[in-house]
Amino acid sequence: MNKKILSVVIIIAVVILVAAVLTRNKPSNSNVFTIGAALPLSGPAAAWGENLKNGMQLALENQPNIRIVYEDTKGTPADGVSAFNALQLKGVDLTVSALSAVNFALSKVALDKKVPLLATLTTGDGIVNDYTIRYYNNASIYAIQAFTDPSSPVINAKKIAVIYRNDDLGTSVLNIIKKFSTQYGKEVVLAESFKPAETDYSTVMTKVKASGADVFMFADSTALEGLGILKMAQQLNITMPIIETSAVFSDLQNRKQAPAGMTYYSTAFDFVLPNNAVDFKNEYVAKFAKDPNFGAAFGYDIVNTVSKCFGNKNPILQCIKSMNQIVGVSGTANQVIPGDFVVTMHLEKVN
Repeated sequence: MNKKILSVVIIIAVVILVAAVLTRNKPSNSNVFTIGAALPLSGPAAAWGENLKNGMQLALENQPNIRIVYEDTKGTPADGVSAFNALQLKGVDLTVSALSAVNFALSKVALDKKVPLLATLTTGDGIVNDYTIRYYNNASIYAIQAFTDPSSPVINAKKIAVIYRNDDLGTSVLNIIKKFSTQYGKEVVLAESFKPAETDYSTVMTKVKASGADVFMFADSTALEGLGILKMAQQLNITMPIIETSAVFSDLQNRKQAPAGMTYYSTAFDFVLPNNAVDFKNEYVAKFAKDPNFGAAFGYDIVNTVSKCFGNKNPILQCIKSMNQIVGVSGTANQVIPGDFVVTMHLEKVN
């Protein structure tokens, strides 16, 4: 190979390398906007990740200028940070992540690295910052219906027993329950935590039964936890009214797995009401051959919200914050403080 040919080969190689780097790190005003989705695609929270992913994929069918790359967080903070970092190396324009345990860690990383993050399926305090938007709800939305809905057994109760997941999500909900209890003249006579992904609730539920409470409230995060609590309540013959305050049983599939004949209350998204988001639900069933849960609705709405910012001269987070309200199949989300979009909920009596 003579020097002239060698020079041409080197130039071509350099051009290819530069093109690859520019493609990986393309600016947000290029022809394609890339969302990096850090989701729990395996582990006990995988159902949430699957529904979010399916909802996002369904929205993509009408959004040719958006692409999504996925990384598995396994529902844990450590794996979430690894997934987040992997997505940044792929040059994503926005990272979407799910679950409170993961999002608490990622919001800090996003702030440190100064990269945009959209957190969903996350309720605890301290998520939102200059580089993190929340699109879901907050702890007040989770708990307020139990204290204000006319059908709630809390209205006439004086004493409340609470068990909660021992993490930022559970603590945030517990603090709000305590706040509302004081405001509405109730007494929290028991507040006990359980480990994330706990499988044995016999000890904590025995304390609930012996607490002398008029009503029992619990804050969980996964179907495994919620179903375990309900089954133990049935085994111990706990007869006081039961209220789940974390929307796990807003998922109709989870309700179907609950103990037969058991009555309880659950905070729920308006999405689950039969006459809401009918077209979306039909499209989802046609594509995936099963019913969506509210996680799928949020995934769908996130992609459509991002699409409205495509071509906008403002950075993605600034563009979303300028909307003030987002109306989608998951419901109406109001921006209660800058960067915090919360969707309304209601209380349902199940069975």
